[in-house]
Amino acid sequence: LQLAHQPEWHTYWKNSGDSGLPTTLTWTLPPGVTAGEIAWPVPKKIPIGNLANYGYEGSVLLPVPLQVSPEFKPSLLSSDLEVKLHAQWLVCKQECIPEEGDFAAKLPVQGSTALHGGAFQAAFDAQPKPLPAGGNVRVEDQVLHLSLSGLPAAVQGRKLEFFPETAGVIQTAGAWRQTWQGNTWTAEVPLSPERGASPSVLPVVVADGAQGWRAELPVAGTWPATAAPATVSPALEGALREI
Repeated sequence: LQLAHQPEWHTYWKNSGDSGLPTTLTWTLPPGVTAGEIAWPVPKKIPIGNLANYGYEGSVLLPVPLQVSPEFKPSLLSSDLEVKLHAQWLVCKQECIPEEGDFAAKLPVQGSTALHGGAFQAAFDAQPKPLPAGGNVRVEDQVLHLSLSGLPAAVQGRKLEFFPETAGVIQTAGAWRQTWQGNTWTAEVPLSPERGASPSVLPVVVADGAQGWRAELPVAGTWPATAAPATVSPALEGALREI
């Protein structure tokens, strides 16, 4: 799915940040064909007042791999593989507009096509690269202490952007610190006071501009208690029942 945004408008990454919703794709495929997950390109941090979101501006292509198994049998009446998609996205400036669309493509079973190769190559290049050396996360009081090693020599010493894939963990717009200790990148990121997740493994992306690297980091330490869910007073609950 390719989204072309008007100036100052944006849609969202898999973790949308303080507000917003990720784009969702629902596929209708013939038996024997399955769709994978969106291969999300590296997002950008988009400040909105005293909040911040993670998303995309300009034009973004969200590629999804299709797996064709031996169980796929082309129709005797058609030489095409038909792919149908229902997509939903939230596009925002200062206001937000939910949008959706239905799309279909017929791909020839015999033969090959290579349309929009440049756009797909740019999308593949924008995906975060796996970071084999990895690192770790330690929770201490209300702070995440992160450590990453194995980043390319070209970015060592540079200021990086940080994107946790798990929503509701950090203060997205909060002040945080980062340093380099030799070839190891470290950061201290404040937890969200409304934190709703306490993962044992935290997938993260760090980026230098459009280049990004991804690691799944084991979490050590003890998570503070999560914020209590908002409740309604018994009196108000009773009044609402009578409406």
